[in-house]
Amino acid sequence: MPTQPNSGDRPRRSGLGGTLDSRLNGPIPRRSDPIAPILARLRRLSLAWQLAREAGWRHLVSLALFTALSSLLEIAGLGVGVSLLLGGQGGGASLGPQLPLRLPLQQGLALLVALVLVRGGLQAWIAIGREHLRSGFTDRLRQQLLGQVMHAPAVNLEQVGRGELLGLLMADINRSVYALDQGLSALQALLSLVLYASGVLLVGRQAAFPLALALLATAAAAMLQRSGSWQLGRLQTRLNGALQRTVGDGLHGLKAVRAAVAEAWLLRRFAEDNRRFRQVLQQTVQRQALFTALRDTLVVAVVGVWLVWGRADLQPADIATTLLLAYRSGSALGGVIGGQRNCLGALSGYQELCKKRALLRPPTEQEPGATLAPATRAALDRPAAWHALRWQPTSASGAANSAAAGLELQPGCLVAVVGPSGSGKTTLLDGFCGLLGEEHSHWCVHSAIGEASLSGPAGARQLRQLLAYAPQGAVLFEASLRHNLLLDRPQPPQLIEAWLQRLGLAHLLERAAGIDDPLPLALDHFSGGEIHRLGLLRAWLRDRPVEVLDEPTAFLDAESAQRVRAILLERSRQRLVLVSTHDAELIEQADRVVRLKASDREQAERQHHHHPSGARS
Repeated sequence: MPTQPNSGDRPRRSGLGGTLDSRLNGPIPRRSDPIAPILARLRRLSLAWQLAREAGWRHLVSLALFTALSSLLEIAGLGVGVSLLLGGQGGGASLGPQLPLRLPLQQGLALLVALVLVRGGLQAWIAIGREHLRSGFTDRLRQQLLGQVMHAPAVNLEQVGRGELLGLLMADINRSVYALDQGLSALQALLSLVLYASGVLLVGRQAAFPLALALLATAAAAMLQRSGSWQLGRLQTRLNGALQRTVGDGLHGLKAVRAAVAEAWLLRRFAEDNRRFRQVLQQTVQRQALFTALRDTLVVAVVGVWLVWGRADLQPADIATTLLLAYRSGSALGGVIGGQRNCLGALSGYQELCKKRALLRPPTEQEPGATLAPATRAALDRPAAWHALRWQPTSASGAANSAAAGLELQPGCLVAVVGPSGSGKTTLLDGFCGLLGEEHSHWCVHSAIGEASLSGPAGARQLRQLLAYAPQGAVLFEASLRHNLLLDRPQPPQLIEAWLQRLGLAHLLERAAGIDDPLPLALDHFSGGEIHRLGLLRAWLRDRPVEVLDEPTAFLDAESAQRVRAILLERSRQRLVLVSTHDAELIEQADRVVRLKASDREQAERQHHHHPSGARS
């Protein structure tokens, strides 16, 4: 596999685990430090405990009960089967339990079949219950993460990639729940092992020695075939994010890829990411399979040699029972080891989830901000109640920022922000709408019921409920046209149809199901001008007192642009309207013009925590 050096060091060619781990996870702790492995294990144990606490005691108790019942059914089924088929038929040196019931073979088999059917039904009920618990926990983690993404401060979102979020939502959260399940599976296997050992010691003490041999053989197999679960799990998490990023890029930009005849490039990128991801999975499965095969071989070989060379006096039924008990004991210890390894490998997904949630979470010292009283908030739903809205960005210390004087809107006054591309017009509008730098923004609302203040993330969220923003890059969702425009807000269909006709989009009503026809968007079915007008209509249908539109006449022909200008002038007489534009006619019609210079971009970048990506055209 091709590798890239990390921090200038040449990666060791020591197989997948060593090479990829050194490249993606940093330097491996030096062997000379005996404390480092202990500290690493303690951190992983702490992470597992944190996952268990997040699942909640109800979830853990329910899952533990299902797990214990599954173990008891397994033990009971094995014990009854051995007793019915083998018990009491051996010689005086029998190592297994004696048959408690004297039944003919046919009746014993019938009873065994009935017990197996009952056990199968109970196991199905247990499997359904466990899956219900897992699904509920998975949905809770996904809902929580998606909610954090929706409400995270803009400066935090800039640190998280789309591929990482897709990887978390689609795979790593599943792995987190799987880690918890495997941890309990390890406890289940440990319980089975204890029950096996207790049964042998109480009923057939002479079988304790082969049982001990089986456990020693299983431990030896674990030492000979190490799993590297933690390192492989971390690699799987990283590579899953890369794979999701490639898939997201391909689907999101499919038209651009095809237009650039770059299908081969994207497919090669996908094939490489997929190959690396599958190599890690293959390495994990290979190590697990080799451990199982080595364990079974050693258990059967060691106990078989002891039976052949040390216990020639045993009857065939006793030998079969002894081998079965030894194998099941080795399997139980193997289940403990395998569950612990699976838990460890999947736990890295939960570690990545914790890291991303910490990035999305607002700083603890950050104040939530000032918000409106419920009565004031309700009164401001009426455009007539507004007298003015002023936005004032502040520095991190809270003082007014002289580099960004802010904006003020008033009813009946169309305000246009103009300037060359790259001067920060979109940054200014995003800041005004509380989508950028909201933690250092303040809004003052003058209304018929008095003056009110909004500030910080909480104030920004409340402000966004009072305004409608149409960004320059309109986005359509794979839903019906009605849902795209209303986003589940109630509006009569006649209103939508009237708006479509006014904007020159009446032809969209000719689709098979009209505005309820789904929009498959693997390829763009609309022109740029149509998408742009639908984005404007989405904002207008919100019918908010404040409207902000970024380049409302961009991508439009002369006739469509004139229609939009007429609508803007009409709505600005009743609402507070802010636009950014290069349109000379719209600038001429504006009541007030805010002019930005190319140098204002640097001021905008400083305002938003020195993030160069913050200032856009």
